[in-house]
Order: sequence, then C-alpha cells, then structure tokens
Amino acid sequence: MPDSHHTTIFLTAAFLTGLAMGSFVSVASYRLPRGEEIVFKPSHCPHCGAMLAVRELFPLLSWLIQRGRCLHCAAPIGIRYPLIELAMGIAFFALALAFGLTFKTLILALLVTEFAILIVTDLEHTIIPDGVQIALFFTGIAWCILRDANWEDVIISATTGLFLGLLLHYGYKLLRKKDGLGWADVKFLCIAGVWLPLAAFPSFLFFAGVIGTLTGISWRLLKRGPLFPFGPALAVSLFINILWPNLFQHLMP
Repeated sequence: MPDSHHTTIFLTAAFLTGLAMGSFVSVASYRLPRGEEIVFKPSHCPHCGAMLAVRELFPLLSWLIQRGRCLHCAAPIGIRYPLIELAMGIAFFALALAFGLTFKTLILALLVTEFAILIVTDLEHTIIPDGVQIALFFTGIAWCILRDANWEDVIISATTGLFLGLLLHYGYKLLRKKDGLGWADVKFLCIAGVWLPLAAFPSFLFFAGVIGTLTGISWRLLKRGPLFPFGPALAVSLFINILWPNLFQHLMP
C-alpha cells in the first residue's frame, strides 16, 4: 500500500483532474448541440464573444474570483459551470479513492466524463450527440478488454440491447400512437450491451425505469413539457450496474 503522503498527492491530483475535465464537460455540452468545435476553438464569453485569458480558465476558482461574472462585459456566468466542475472533481476523487491508480480508474473516469456530457446535453437540449455515443462504444470496448470479456457474449448482449431498443421504440408507437423511446436511446441500449453481460439487462432496465419515472415526474412538476429526456436515467442505471453488478439481486426479496 502507498504511504499516506503519496495517497494524498494522488487523490489531490485526481480531484484537480476532475475539475479540469468538468470544464471540458461544460464546454462540450454547450457547443455540441450548436454544432461548434469543442477542442480547437478558443474559449470565449457566450454573451460578448471576448476571448478568455488564462486567468479566466481555472476551473471553479476563476468563477469564484470573478463572482460569477464575465470580466469583459459583466454578464453573469451560469451556475452550471462551477457545479459541473465540482461534481466532476468529486467523481474523480471518489473513483481514485475506490480503485487507486489503475486502468479501471482511467476507464471509469472516461465513462463518467462521457456520461456527464450526455446527461447535461440531454437535460438542456433533449438530445444525445452521436459523438458521445461513439465515445461510449470505444470506451466500452476498452472495458471489455480490461475484464477479458468473451467477445461472442458481447456481440449477443449488444444485439439484444439493440433489439430491446427497437421493440420499445416501435412498440410504444404502436400502442400509444406517438413517439416514446427516441433513436438516441435505442443506440444507447445497444451500447449498454457492450458494457454489460446479458444477465444484467433486467437490473439495468429496472433501475432505468425507476430513475426515468422520477425524472418524468420532476420534469412535469417543473413544467418543462410532456416529453422528458430519458438519457440521464439510462446513463445512471448503466453506471450503477457497472459499479454494483449484484445490487438488483440484493434488493429483490
């Protein structure tokens, strides 16, 4: 076991890395729905368009020092930015604390980053960008390699996820005469099969249903409209089943 000094350095580095990735999540979730470049385009104020200096780009700290306002036009900077950065910092810290300096931590950190972009984008724009889905697929392949998965089982599980997605999409439309599960959600179910064994799908669908129901109730209470984003429920459920694969069995009588 590493000594406490090295552990402290590692956990601090994980937290700071999470803050930085939170800044990336903020930018990506803002720009992707607008079709903007997310890597090479310089950071700028969305209100006045002024390019941001280095001192304005420190995650969380810059927002606090500037009291949540742009230094150039004094327009308010949304609370979403520091909240996302702090949430990512805490998530990276928790992963590092739980799994240490391992490839598992790295892959799960990438997964958390992808999920954060998906959740924020879906909540704010009710879309899941294809780029995020592609990233989730390749991160899932890395996860399969890490756990030495049987590739035949992976293909069967992914195909089953796709079939379930299509069944829910067309079945809801046939029964209710309106769209239910969106195409992005159908793609996600297929990708979930890359991450999860086939036996985990009942648990995955159970938690997705519970979280989705709570999301829908909250959405209507907030008067956001009759249709609510289901992507966050799918993402959280998948993450639960990856970290705690036996949780469903423990909850069942």
